[in-house]
Amino acid sequence: MKIKFFFAALFLLDFFSCFHAYPQYPLPDTEDAKFIEDCVRAHNTFRSKVNPPASNMFRMSWDAALAKTAKAWAKKCKFNHNTYLEVPGKMHPTFRFVGENIWTGTAHIFSVDAALRSCFNEVSSYDFSTNTCTDMCGHYTQVVWAESYKVGCAVHFCNTVENFPGLFKAAHFVCDYGPAGNYPRKPYKEGQPCSRCSNEKCVDKLCGKTKVIMPPVPSYVPPAEHPQPSCDQYCLSVLILRPLFLVLSAGAVLLVQQQFPHTFF
Repeated sequence: MKIKFFFAALFLLDFFSCFHAYPQYPLPDTEDAKFIEDCVRAHNTFRSKVNPPASNMFRMSWDAALAKTAKAWAKKCKFNHNTYLEVPGKMHPTFRFVGENIWTGTAHIFSVDAALRSCFNEVSSYDFSTNTCTDMCGHYTQVVWAESYKVGCAVHFCNTVENFPGLFKAAHFVCDYGPAGNYPRKPYKEGQPCSRCSNEKCVDKLCGKTKVIMPPVPSYVPPAEHPQPSCDQYCLSVLILRPLFLVLSAGAVLLVQQQFPHTFF
């Protein structure tokens, strides 16, 4: 009887370890209204704060197709840019080229504002007068690229992130921009805010409409999106090691029973 209880306890321990090995943190989806609002608001807030001021900075609004592309790439859990960025027309059904920013950090501390602030803070490494960087500043210049007027972001929980060693239980945050920025010139034209807005309304030092119209989720399928395996690398290792663990445990029990026949009855 004792040996039956032992195997039952062993099975339950193994069963629950599989489900609780990597608890996931709740992260918003690309259709979450607050997430969308936070992404758009944060981008426009930072764009309105550029110094020197911008005369031609567009107000950003959400793009569902860009968000879908960002989500497809975020699910890869790779700390690299989308491999299709350089392929014309591959990243979006309308924009020929798309820009991209990636932020990765611990899932339980993730917030849209903090992630985008880290991008904007690269301004400390950027010299507008010479259009040069003393350190990384490409995330900043894309955030404040004047002609980029559409944005779509996504965040995905990753147990680990490729090319980001030492980070576990991560929030992998990707934002895609249309049209793309970061060409070899300054990100915007200096001058009185909105002075180059043409007929667009000036709102918070940005050119564009105040009301953001939410387009329906398009049928567009990003090239990076394909059926994802239901098991990641950690899960696969559990599936491989678990049978071995059970076999070794059973063998150990039988060995003990042979050596000490009166221990189990």
